[in-house]
Order: sequence, then C-alpha cells, then structure tokens
Amino acid sequence: MNLDDAAAIERIHRHDPRGVLADFPAQCRRGCALPAPSGGPRPRLVVVAGMGGSASGGDMVAACAADTLDVPIFVHRGYRLPAAAGRDALVVAMSYSGETAEVLSAAQAALARGASLVTITAGGTLGTLAAGRGLPGVTLPGGLMPRMALGYLVFPLLSVLARRGATVASAQEIDEALDVVAAQAEDLGPASPADKNPAKRVAQGIGDRLAVIYGGPLTATAAYRFKTDLEENAKVLAVAGAIPEMNHNEIEAWHGPSARARHLVLLREEGEHPEIARRFALVREMVAPAAGGVSELWARGGGRLARILSLAYASLWVSFYVAMLHGEDPWPVPRLEQVKRRLASR
Repeated sequence: MNLDDAAAIERIHRHDPRGVLADFPAQCRRGCALPAPSGGPRPRLVVVAGMGGSASGGDMVAACAADTLDVPIFVHRGYRLPAAAGRDALVVAMSYSGETAEVLSAAQAALARGASLVTITAGGTLGTLAAGRGLPGVTLPGGLMPRMALGYLVFPLLSVLARRGATVASAQEIDEALDVVAAQAEDLGPASPADKNPAKRVAQGIGDRLAVIYGGPLTATAAYRFKTDLEENAKVLAVAGAIPEMNHNEIEAWHGPSARARHLVLLREEGEHPEIARRFALVREMVAPAAGGVSELWARGGGRLARILSLAYASLWVSFYVAMLHGEDPWPVPRLEQVKRRLASR
C-alpha cells in the first residue's frame, strides 16, 4: 500500500483514529487545563494503579521522575495493591473507561487500608465510586480508546502529583513538551510524504516483519509503549526491551535465518550517557547484518517529558501506518473486548 494515498487510507480506517492522532497536541493542552484536586500530605510512595493504555501514562511519569524526584513512583498492573502501599502512600487509580477490574480492585484495597486515593477516569464504575465516596479526582473527557487518550492521562497525573508536593516536571518542561508534540503533528501526519515522514519510513521498514524495539534508561518506557501500540492498533505482535539489559541476554538471539524476519527499532535521545551511546552503536553494528532491517527514532526536546512524549506520539503514528499496510482498522479491539466479556460473564 502507498502510505501517501489518502483515499486508500480513508477506505481502511472507519473510526477516524487519524483525526484523533492529529488532535493529540490539542488533547495534551486540554489535559493540562483539567482541574486537579489540591491538598493532602506529601506521600512517601506513589502507586499508580492502571492497566494497558491507562497504565502507560503512569509509566512515562515514573520514568521522568526516576532521576529527579525523591518519592518513588510505582506503576501497579494487577489486582489489589502491593504491601508497601499503606497509609502514607498516595494511590492514583487510573482507568480511562472506569471499568478496569484490576484498577477497581486496587481502589477498594486503598480504601480498606486507609491510603490516600485519587481517581483519574472518564467515568464508569470508578467514577461512580469516586462520586459516591467523595473522593478527589480528575474527570476526563470521554469517547476515546484508552491508548489514544495519553494526553488526558499524563498531564492530569502530573498535576495531581504537583499539588501533593511531588513535582515531576516544571512549568517550563511542560510547555516544552506541548510545543514539541505540536511541531511533530505536521511532520508525522498523513499529509507529510513518506520521504520526509519518519513515522511512515519506520512503518515501511517494519512491513511484515516482527518489530523489536529497544530503548535506553529513559526511552525503554517508550519502547514498551511502542510495542503495545503495534499490537492494539496494527494487530501485529511486537517485542520491546532495554539497553543495557538486552546486552546480557537478547543479543544472543540475533543470529541465523530467523533474524531476517525481524526489524530492529532503536529509540535514541540526544545527550545519552556515553556508555549507553556506545552500547546502541555496538548493538546496531552487531545486529544489522543479521536483521531484516534497522530503524532509529530520535526523541525531540531537551527535557525528559518532551523526549519521552515525542517518542510515544511517534509510535502512535507508526502503529497507525503499519495498520494501514496490513489493511487493519486501528480502532476496534475485538479480542480484548471478548476477554472482558467472558471474564464478566463468569
């Protein structure tokens, strides 16, 4: 398929994910403007309870905070809560739909333990729980798939933490991130031709191959998000990993005929630690002869928030274009919905 053929793209996607992705910079600005609850003590620990697309907002905030914030942020994917989440913890129950069973379980556990609980949701059962208990929270606009509501998840979480004295990103860093994704929209969208569009070029490189995405200490979070975008939007399996960890295990798998069926994607950033930059260069040198292809995506911006968000936005567009190449509508997730229905019926 020709990714510059607007009519062909129009025939495949029926729920306008293209419009949602083009609106992402505006979504981020609206997310910044949503009122966040104030008050409450500074937490000893922050637990973000979420699953799937809703959890990825927590992943990105935690990655941004890792080297700057003295309050640990733990993203909890599962039922109930870890034992460390006690009365001096802040639990943020984050579910865009408000119907995520694991997040509802975590919220109930937080209430039972007397932990401070804040909700971030567009409604559903979690919204009803928050309203009925008078819980502080952020109410999100509805109508999106959770993985396409990243701006409504990242920026309200930043606001919640800042109001509790656990600031992750300064006002200047937030402004930079907003400007970076706004500039990206024109470069990554369908109107930008493939020879100038990095998202289209990476999608074409992946094609029918298995995408294997590696990031560094900051960008590994974006690599995992990239993997899940490909799986949900393009309906293709993908693999994500981290450098330097993959140098101690996965590097051994890059040999033989099977490697030709994989496409290596490296997520880079300016100012990488010299040891990390050396490892990226070495991985590319060793893997390129065996792999079916190699791509690099470079983060934009100077701040950690801008860099990680720019890669996440790029991965959304790449997954959209891979979906187009495979003739898949990115919006529906029928198997995921079937899992939920079958679990609910039992």
